[in-house]
Amino acid sequence: MNVVKMSAKTKEEAKDLVLKELKAQENEVSLSYKEVKGGLFKGTTYECEGILKEDVINAAQDFLKNVLEAMGIDVTFEVAKVENTYTIKMYSSDNPLIIGHAGQNLEALSVITVQYVKTICNDMPRIILDVEDYKDRQIKRIERLAKNLAREVLKTKVDVEMDNMNSYERRAVHNILTDYKNIETESVGEEPNRHVVIKYKG
Repeated sequence: MNVVKMSAKTKEEAKDLVLKELKAQENEVSLSYKEVKGGLFKGTTYECEGILKEDVINAAQDFLKNVLEAMGIDVTFEVAKVENTYTIKMYSSDNPLIIGHAGQNLEALSVITVQYVKTICNDMPRIILDVEDYKDRQIKRIERLAKNLAREVLKTKVDVEMDNMNSYERRAVHNILTDYKNIETESVGEEPNRHVVIKYKG
């Protein structure tokens, strides 16, 4: 994995040196900066550290492969990128085991993978783990439920609390209901008990 560090008088100059060394565009690189105070007669300099996002995603896949192989699961990967979000889809003959009850194993894998990636780079790309199309089906189910509950709230004018969900699922609820007239959504509670409240807004 090629991690490049460069120093310069400005953040912009340090960043340009890193991009030149990596032969990459800014949107292809995870960048972090550190201000270095000079001595008595030296001014402040800036240190920029960069790593290709593609290398980060490859490292995440290697990490996942090692974890799953330790569980006796053989897995292959497929990566899809939309803007700064990378979805790593896993395929195996043990999909139900990777997913776990109500997606708990998949969620745990997501948490430890994100923690691992944070050890590699500060400005990490957003990573979503999926098993074949489990997440897609799950999100569509949550969106349908959110719409039904929103219609119920409009009818009764009584707020409804949804079940606890992870941040990805809560974001899906907020997005699907954003254009509903007289409806607003709010995430409340502390992790792992954070959930969405669908509210009537008269």
